[in-house]
Amino acid sequence: MDFKTISVREQHGYKIVEVLEKRIYLSITEIFKEELIALIEQGNLKIVVDLRRVEVINSAGLGVLILARDVLIKREGVIKLTNLQQLLSDIFSRMKLDMLFKIYKSNEEAVAEE
Repeated sequence: MDFKTISVREQHGYKIVEVLEKRIYLSITEIFKEELIALIEQGNLKIVVDLRRVEVINSAGLGVLILARDVLIKREGVIKLTNLQQLLSDIFSRMKLDMLFKIYKSNEEAVAEE
């Protein structure tokens, strides 16, 4: 599958999903959702989402991450988030999303912890 909003690579048994968009909102959100869920549907149950490029994410974009988390939990999988810019980190903290997701400073740190 050719992806438009993400690039995917393997690292220590995890799929590292780098979000290529600076803004996850409007029409991009639906494409991002389709691509992330398709990756999970292919049987990839250990996902790290690298958000280093993301500057803005709307509620629908956050909903995509929560949906992916819920799907993975039902399949006994895991999702981890990495490289959040300060604004995103603040949003996750204020909305208590840091209680739903394991958040790491780097991809290496995320894949090192089981």
